[in-house]
Amino acid sequence: MDGISETKEQGLVVLSPANRRPIRRVLFVNLTSGVALWEKIKQGIIPSQHLWGCLELVRMGYEVAIGESLPNFYLHRNAFPHDLRLLKMARSWLGPDDVLYCGHNVLYWLPFLKRMGLVRCRIVSLLYAREPLDFSGVHDGIVALNSAAADHSRKLAPKAKVADLGWGVDLSFFPQLPYDPQWFLSCGITERDQQTLCSAAARTSVSIRIICPGIPAGLNWPANVKIIDGGKGWNTDDKRVTFQELLYQNYAHCTASLIILNYDPVEYTAVGTTNLIEAMAVGRPVIVTKTGALPSGIDVEKEGCGLFVPPQNPEALAAALETLANDPKRAEAMGAAGRRLAEQRYNMDRYGKDLHALFESL
Repeated sequence: MDGISETKEQGLVVLSPANRRPIRRVLFVNLTSGVALWEKIKQGIIPSQHLWGCLELVRMGYEVAIGESLPNFYLHRNAFPHDLRLLKMARSWLGPDDVLYCGHNVLYWLPFLKRMGLVRCRIVSLLYAREPLDFSGVHDGIVALNSAAADHSRKLAPKAKVADLGWGVDLSFFPQLPYDPQWFLSCGITERDQQTLCSAAARTSVSIRIICPGIPAGLNWPANVKIIDGGKGWNTDDKRVTFQELLYQNYAHCTASLIILNYDPVEYTAVGTTNLIEAMAVGRPVIVTKTGALPSGIDVEKEGCGLFVPPQNPEALAAALETLANDPKRAEAMGAAGRRLAEQRYNMDRYGKDLHALFESL
């Protein structure tokens, strides 16, 4: 981590530019953050994109404190202390021009206290799609993962600065792998439509490998499908299938990455985004269910990096599998287009610069 120095403040890891005076302070928190996440990134176990631009900010002159992860907020279930644990740090460490940056929509008490005048820093949260945002009116800025999230953010918080930043990968972690197609790969965690994938697999003879949290119950998978229990938890957790195994044992021989999602006509979620940008980074084409907010962020057909299929349509999915299996040159070209797109836009250098521009505009 060249150019970054590390200290502790009130039990949090503070990352500072090594050879310059910080220009602004940021307190970062997310569903997955904290000391354990930082240690895994330093060790090269997981990619740095899971700090959502914080390392890039430090290299631009920011000082960033990494808060411990917060769960989703529910008043009836886990109201206390939740983000109240960050109150002392927010009040003593952050000034009026500094930023409390939440890489999700999980804040509650700190925006409430800002409304009461007891928190003075800027507050910026990230919306994945059309999900709710508590006390959206006191947010100074909102990072949108796609155009659906940006549209929703402007309605929730007309006075906030909204930036449609997408996301990006740590390109140093994800090499463009030689194309060696042997199986289709499904490796998503949430909201995957395994029923449709199972039905499509029964309509084709192509080989399919599925890495999922636990073995899907109640489905009769055909012989051309191999199920791997990757373990429960987020990508940043300790999983049975490590990132290195995912890359070099699974993506390395992948014909295309399958992002087959449950039907979401209201664009409530953008699940599959992580899967999509990582597949693009390693140079693999994608087959994506056209539902939810994901297609509003990256049009894989327009960009030439994959195919869309309708939701809950095993016949269309089976046809897409056959299309790429029978035309490896086309599939390889799609993968190369995805890698170019990652290098041009969906990477952390670009994301960090745009995040800095947002913070400067507040």
